[in-house]
Amino acid sequence: MSKAMQLAYACWVFAALFLFLACINPRVIYWGRRARFGSSGGGESSDAAYNAQRIGSTFSAVLLTVMGFVLMHWEDQSTYDADEVRVAVGKVAEDLNQQTVPQSRILAPDYYLAVNTAISKVTGDVLSDLRSRSAGTTPSDGERFTISSYTTGNPYCLTVEATSSRQSMSKPVYVGLRTAVRKGECGPLVGEPR
Repeated sequence: MSKAMQLAYACWVFAALFLFLACINPRVIYWGRRARFGSSGGGESSDAAYNAQRIGSTFSAVLLTVMGFVLMHWEDQSTYDADEVRVAVGKVAEDLNQQTVPQSRILAPDYYLAVNTAISKVTGDVLSDLRSRSAGTTPSDGERFTISSYTTGNPYCLTVEATSSRQSMSKPVYVGLRTAVRKGECGPLVGEPR
């Protein structure tokens, strides 16, 4: 069970507790506490104070119930199932194929930044359920990334490479990106030690 769902259930448990307290006659609680612990040092509260306690308990119960449903909805909306991961990775690859990045003889393109920017653009959320992690470089100085859902997994291997070679020593040249996607984790390349 995810952290968001655990928090949603905790909200609902506390909401039930506050609702229970709102339904009990406050005088019963006052006199029960007084009989158990002796004199409380003050007189009994007024009817207005008891009503304020009930209203506060009811308001707290409603607020906690709504918070629980908001957390549950957020969890449901941010979790990607297998088909949604496939579609999102496909859109990330399409977005990367349309991008250009600077590249010079000294600096290689920042593939990591390009991939994470594309994921944020596709999901529309920095805190999305999709994650990417580098899986090493390719022989042609590209980079591979495993993209998957935190919750459901469903990994895809995304390979990103520059479409042209480095040309200038002093100033960066903007090069396009080429991507390839396959289902599953990015394993070692042919000839790499496992």
